[in-house]
Amino acid sequence: MFRLIGCFLVLSLLTLAQASEAAQSTAPAADQCVEELRSGQSEWIQCFGAFETDSNAQGELAKETFDMVRSAKCGGTIRVQRTALMSALARNAVLELDPQDVLCSVETKGDFAPQVTLTLAPKVLFQGKRIADISPNLMRVTNFPEFMMGPLRSAAESEFVRKQLVKNLNTYLQQAFPK
Repeated sequence: MFRLIGCFLVLSLLTLAQASEAAQSTAPAADQCVEELRSGQSEWIQCFGAFETDSNAQGELAKETFDMVRSAKCGGTIRVQRTALMSALARNAVLELDPQDVLCSVETKGDFAPQVTLTLAPKVLFQGKRIADISPNLMRVTNFPEFMMGPLRSAAESEFVRKQLVKNLNTYLQQAFPK
């Protein structure tokens, strides 16, 4: 599940908002992450995820960034402390993840595709053992033009992105913790 949280949070940071079904089906070890969440015993949950924007997310991304950013492919490892996650889930609280770095290839207008590193510190609000809201909390983007940062930050926190994140991640929570 946290592999997918990481994927979707990074995806939202790029205002992608929705991972493609193809990317979800080819991302490694989704079931392994759900199983680790369900029955793992380690102090940290750590999952790798890779994804890219689908056509709906590409359109929204272009719109939110004034057609400067068109698509993205990202991947990285997301870590979260198991006790912090389980406590937030049980108490209907906010889970604040430590800063995480994710590498992305971003296609921009003019087919310029820089490799960028996103640093995010997501905040996830749980209610009723489900995710109620997510803030990607984009902290830094390296190797990306400064003039594109404002639209990117706005898009990352847009209602569109947050709703898609909540919807998609709750699907995985349901798999890990059926009601």
